[in-house]
Amino acid sequence: MVASTLKSNFFNFLAEQGFEDASIADKKPSSERVDNHQFNKALVEECIGGILVFTEQQQLVYASKTAHQVLNQLKQESSTSCLIPDEISHICQSLIQSRHLFPEQNWLIEFDIFTSAATTLHICSRWLTVDVVANPCLLLTIEDRQQAIINLVLEEANRYGLTPREKEVWLLQHNNYTYKQIAAELGITPNTVKKHTRSIYAKKKAQQEG
Repeated sequence: MVASTLKSNFFNFLAEQGFEDASIADKKPSSERVDNHQFNKALVEECIGGILVFTEQQQLVYASKTAHQVLNQLKQESSTSCLIPDEISHICQSLIQSRHLFPEQNWLIEFDIFTSAATTLHICSRWLTVDVVANPCLLLTIEDRQQAIINLVLEEANRYGLTPREKEVWLLQHNNYTYKQIAAELGITPNTVKKHTRSIYAKKKAQQEG
């Protein structure tokens, strides 16, 4: 009952801030789905990624849609059947232990999780204090580093007017591939990679000076 009340209060707080729980987002009529709250939620998701909120007893209070996906991905890779993946539980415990050892200090702890899908999840954990919750909660923000790079490249590619092949070259360059590695990946010659690179930077310069 306490957990249910806490969750309800926290949802109200999140709604006021423009967040919405993924489990109830799809239940609204379509005419009500595009509003300021939804726009704010989409904007924060774009900038931050997944959001998880736990009580100090590690009860899950809130999970954004992206965070739900991360939890499911990690649970699929885990050998245990726990509701909360071991990696996330370990992060929560590290933050809780740090606070107990040094109660006067504010803690922000960062972790990188390398998944079997070759994805790097960058997780920032800290304590969150809000008026609707009596005790501080644990806030975890999750960023898919690879997806963040892809989003950046696609945004730049559209802005610069890159061709599909130039997009591929630009993405691989953002992933620190050499000319030879890009050539091998795309089945082209290193000279062709250099040609595409010159074209990309020419378009980038034209867009910035335009």
